[in-house]
Amino acid sequence: MKENEMRLFYRSPAADSLEGWERYSLPIGNGKFGASVFGGVEKERVIFATNEFANNFPHGGLSEFSEIHLLFDEKDVKNYERSLSLETGVVASSFEADGNSIHRECFCSYPDQVFVYRWDAKKPCSFQAKLVIPFLDARTPEEGGRTGKVYAEGETLIMRGTLPLRDLIYEGRLSYETDGECHIEGDSFFFDHAKTVILYYTAGTSYRLCPEAFMTHKALGEDPEKSVKSLLKNAKSLGYPALKERHIQDYQSWMGRVTFSLSSYDPRPTDELLKAYQAGENVPYLEMLYFQFGRHLLLSSSRPGTLPASLQGVWTAYDKSPWGSGFWHNINVQMNYWPAFVANLDDTFVAYRDFFKAYLPAAEKNAQKWFHETYPDKPVPEDAGWIVGTGVFAYEVEGLSPKSHSGPGTGALTSALFYDAYAFTEDLAWAQAAYEAVHGMEKFLLLSVKKYDDAYLCSCSASPEQILSGHWELNRPDQQYYRTIGCAFDEQGLEQNARYDLVLANAFHQHDAAIEQEKKELGHYQAVEIGYSGQIKEYGEEHFYGEIGEYHHRHLSQLVGLMPGNIVNHQTPAWLDAARLTLTYRGDFSTGWALAHRLCAWARVGDGDHAYLLLRTLLSKKTHPNLWDVHPPFQIDGNFGALTGICEMLLQSHEGYLSLLSALPSSWKDVDYHGLKARGCFEISLSYHDHRIQSVTLTSLKGNPVRLCAPGLNQKVEVLHQGTPVATHWEDGFLCFETKIGETYTLNGFEENKAVMVPTGFKAEYETDGVRFSWDPNQGVCHLYRVTDSEAHYKDLGLVQTNSFVDPCFSLSHKGRITYKLVLGDQTEKVVGALAVLSPASELEYERYQLRLKVNNLMAEKIGWSE
Repeated sequence: MKENEMRLFYRSPAADSLEGWERYSLPIGNGKFGASVFGGVEKERVIFATNEFANNFPHGGLSEFSEIHLLFDEKDVKNYERSLSLETGVVASSFEADGNSIHRECFCSYPDQVFVYRWDAKKPCSFQAKLVIPFLDARTPEEGGRTGKVYAEGETLIMRGTLPLRDLIYEGRLSYETDGECHIEGDSFFFDHAKTVILYYTAGTSYRLCPEAFMTHKALGEDPEKSVKSLLKNAKSLGYPALKERHIQDYQSWMGRVTFSLSSYDPRPTDELLKAYQAGENVPYLEMLYFQFGRHLLLSSSRPGTLPASLQGVWTAYDKSPWGSGFWHNINVQMNYWPAFVANLDDTFVAYRDFFKAYLPAAEKNAQKWFHETYPDKPVPEDAGWIVGTGVFAYEVEGLSPKSHSGPGTGALTSALFYDAYAFTEDLAWAQAAYEAVHGMEKFLLLSVKKYDDAYLCSCSASPEQILSGHWELNRPDQQYYRTIGCAFDEQGLEQNARYDLVLANAFHQHDAAIEQEKKELGHYQAVEIGYSGQIKEYGEEHFYGEIGEYHHRHLSQLVGLMPGNIVNHQTPAWLDAARLTLTYRGDFSTGWALAHRLCAWARVGDGDHAYLLLRTLLSKKTHPNLWDVHPPFQIDGNFGALTGICEMLLQSHEGYLSLLSALPSSWKDVDYHGLKARGCFEISLSYHDHRIQSVTLTSLKGNPVRLCAPGLNQKVEVLHQGTPVATHWEDGFLCFETKIGETYTLNGFEENKAVMVPTGFKAEYETDGVRFSWDPNQGVCHLYRVTDSEAHYKDLGLVQTNSFVDPCFSLSHKGRITYKLVLGDQTEKVVGALAVLSPASELEYERYQLRLKVNNLMAEKIGWSE
């Protein structure tokens, strides 16, 4: 093993317990099956799971599939080490015991669909290998339990049984090669006088991904016996060296596309790195590991031909997994795939695309059912589009109902994934999938709105998981979700999906009644409204921030137009500032995945230091020693959201241009990355040292023109193609140039990256003659801006020479909903500045709001919020 290899490694095994699995086991997988490896000495344990092996949610959802136990009689163990290489996807462990040296390694091959475990010893020894069906007697088949048994057939142990609630047949086969002796008893191999043992494990189920599975809620595929047997035969005929070579070649073909470096190699074990990080030490190597580990998890849990990554990827040790380990669609499964293209793992999204195509007919029926229930006196449209609620599993897709805690925005969040796939690749297959998803969603969304004066508002609206008041608690049946008309989550989904649909319709030269209708409604969805606190309102009926629902709610539902959308961006500076305020109000304390979403959102507003604060919080407080995210319990969307957040700090492209080092934290002094992808079909590599970008390499995959901004960008930056200067021009502060398909361009000549300073002490208050401002003296000339109501752009109030000013347009007798912005020097409204917010609220309204906050957030002190 290379001493500087990117790897997780430890000096002790994972404990043989549920806690040991969650905190210390090492995950590998081939998309179809995930394996959790404990690295035990007296008992080595490998747990297998597949998203195909799932009951319905009331019966626990995903359930662990099988286990392999290796039982040893080792004493006086020393020099123990185990690791997961992020360069090869191989888990290894080694130790010395009783004068013998033991080395073990295993991997999950995608090309050959086999798990392989190799055991090598310096001296011959003996051990037992056992094939286990877990939870066999935990529940009756009627309660969602399983049937099955393990038996021998020649040199193979076979596990076979059913999951009756799904009419599912499952099978696993374990075979071996050894230089010693082996005999079989019951469910075990017994090896004697062996220096080398190689175990081959293949498995499958009768699940078939098809529309009928979502209609019948049953497994409709063939008995897996033939395929599992064939896979095992093929694996043994190839042999260990060839299988390992083929696995590594496949794994590296994806993992090797992206590198990310902040420092040199740190030789400490991963759990020690994490403890040092939690104690406040700066450990950039851990951040590098965390980044690549996120890529490893996505590659290992989502591949073409498999189900997509679920709430726990493709790993579980439960009979009844938390939240069923389903595909939850009010943001969690979307977070799983936010990094797919930017992190250069395009193929991982194929699994979700195929999953979507399979559940689409059921989702279309759900849309018709929704229309009938909502408008019982109207004929149901033949094509009502499709809808998706929150809960989706391998066999069912939830629709929407008056009891749903999320509105139609769940569908818009989902269709946006497909638009991104098109935007990153401009591939015809992805474009067709994107149009099918986005335009089908648009047909439903148009049915969900009702016209109120000049606004088109979603008539069945809900902001995910917000309740009437208080702090949401698990297993409280008396909680009621807050439902309304036209909340931001749904209105931003309406606006975003319509914009995407028009782009795709233009690309495909499509035209129908839905396109005409969305053109009419676009811009009238009230997607972004600003409240009395200067916040982006979660609800149209909201005035002050937090007067409805939970103040520090984990969801950022009113900001989906910022992240993952692009409605709120640097070209709408007043909205972007309102998003920054909203994030501040929402707070930095939450569950693991919610912190990851906050990390992404802070990166989108361009605040690298705050984004980095969230990254540090995630690693310090919400990350297990094996780097799995802590919801709690383990949820993988936190890992994928954090991976996305780091990518967003390094590169953004959602606003129609390339933004390099978009949210660079001041703590990152040395940054090198290679192979990140941007919308418009570009692949970017960059080197940043000594406070400046040293070089940028850009490969144009489709020959699109470049529009670029970056720290230290100036008109002396040179663009070269094969050593020859390329013609460039400047447009609104962006560097622009043309490219050719498949060609690579280098950029250099960047200036030093200088931090933007923000005025301090900025205050505003109503007086009889106007709004009076003040700020700390001796800060030089400042520029003042003002925005009223929900406008996206500020009005320029001009340069101010002194540290006081009066705006006569508003006063105590003429109040308004106003945000003032002060920036140093003669800078535009787009730069970061100091904000002061005023509202038209009376003293009575404000005091009533304070009381509502206390009533609505009785549990607030338990989650870290106080007045």
